[in-house]
Amino acid sequence: MGRKTTAGRHGAPPGLSVTARRLVAAACAAYAANCLWGTAVAVRLIRTRKLRVVHHGLFVVTATLTGVAATTPAWTRDRSALFLLPALVPLAVAPRTDPRAGAHWRVAVAAAPSYLGALLARGRRER
Repeated sequence: MGRKTTAGRHGAPPGLSVTARRLVAAACAAYAANCLWGTAVAVRLIRTRKLRVVHHGLFVVTATLTGVAATTPAWTRDRSALFLLPALVPLAVAPRTDPRAGAHWRVAVAAAPSYLGALLARGRRER
């Protein structure tokens, strides 16, 4: 009686899930990698005539990790992933925009505040 338990391992504060934190970090890293690759292609640093599938693969990984990470509040008490929910809208719209038009990168950048918010909330909760 009266004994306090902590969630996760190594004395993590209650409400934090190691898996949820890792999923949020992985989704943010995939988004950053995808944006960096897309930017490198846009400024012609990388020629993708034969490597076009890399950007598409990074996008699939980003969308999958973001979708899975956004579900973590349903099965943990960690709410930092709720910031990722608005990112799902630009992720759904981006494939339907012309990559040569300015709308494609604008839609991709529209997801950035969601990923930043998730990282900041994750970092704030770890302290």
